Amino acid sequence: MASIYKTLAIILLMLPFTLIGQMDTLLHEDFQDQILSPTPVEFPLGADTTWVNYDEDFLEDANSRPQDWYIDVSLVQAFADSIPAADSNFVFASSSWLSGFLDGNRNWLITPPIQIIDDQATFHWKSAPRQGPRYMDGYSVLVSTTGNLPSDFTDTLERVQQMIPPLPNGASDVAINALNVDSFLYAPADGYIHADRYTLNDYFFLEDSTSTAYVGILEPHSVSLAAYAGQTIYLTIVHDSDDDNYIIIDDLLLLGTNPVSSVDAPAVNDIRLVAYPNPVTNFANIMFRLEEPARVTLELFDSRGQLLKALSPEERLNGEQTMRITTSQLPAGNYNVVLTVDGQQYVRQLLKH
Repeated sequence: MASIYKTLAIILLMLPFTLIGQMDTLLHEDFQDQILSPTPVEFPLGADTTWVNYDEDFLEDANSRPQDWYIDVSLVQAFADSIPAADSNFVFASSSWLSGFLDGNRNWLITPPIQIIDDQATFHWKSAPRQGPRYMDGYSVLVSTTGNLPSDFTDTLERVQQMIPPLPNGASDVAINALNVDSFLYAPADGYIHADRYTLNDYFFLEDSTSTAYVGILEPHSVSLAAYAGQTIYLTIVHDSDDDNYIIIDDLLLLGTNPVSSVDAPAVNDIRLVAYPNPVTNFANIMFRLEEPARVTLELFDSRGQLLKALSPEERLNGEQTMRITTSQLPAGNYNVVLTVDGQQYVRQLLKH
């Protein structure tokens, strides 16, 4: 076994920078400070350099929630009996349940402008609807290369479906259709339904056996921004559901080549391997994408190629994946995360302060 690690150490030392180099963080927001920085403005003017939190519809909420995007806690914690304040996971939320059951909800969360240097950039985020399939919220992820007015966002990166009327017979009856995803209608037709039509058990739960709707758990998503190489863009998550309930988003992360400090960029690979935060302190989140089910192993090596940690091999379904390695006991230095997918290895460098 020692010879295997020695061989891997030699391989890691010989790997080109383009393989083990870590993409720069161009944008990261986890809402844990309970405030967006820099402070957002309420109305886009076309060329803003800060966040924009825009309530375009300006309609009152049916439950006295804020009319725009607002700080909340994750749905898992919202349904727990008690969560210590230090363990609270804060998220951004937006409601579509408006006073008088009105349609027209449009809440825009727009990023500052971001310079995309090359074809390495990727955008990552997590989302969850308050409930589903009945009154399940959806949203759109859009991009603009011109300005940050709503009319500027002409490119769609991702569309998550919302439930639309009419409700099927027995929509609120567990014994009939309340939890039958296929009995409800959704829009748009080519959009994604949370948790892959509620087949991915990690991203929803039932509060109890009598519940008539699933509660959402944050699900990771990612898209490539390669098409915008050489351009400055704005990204927006626009909550455009009508008369559903509310959604939450978290861990907005845009990775790419820093226009100031980076010269070389890591090679593109189909799994979109990401390690963050980087530099790391107590733990590292490892995010990647599988196009099809695969056997996955995650290992952490020091700079000499010595194996420090290994997560047991797992059979993973296709889609966005997240794994976590604890790093709190590691001394400061450089480390290599090695992800093995059906025998194919992918490497990312990790820096511990």
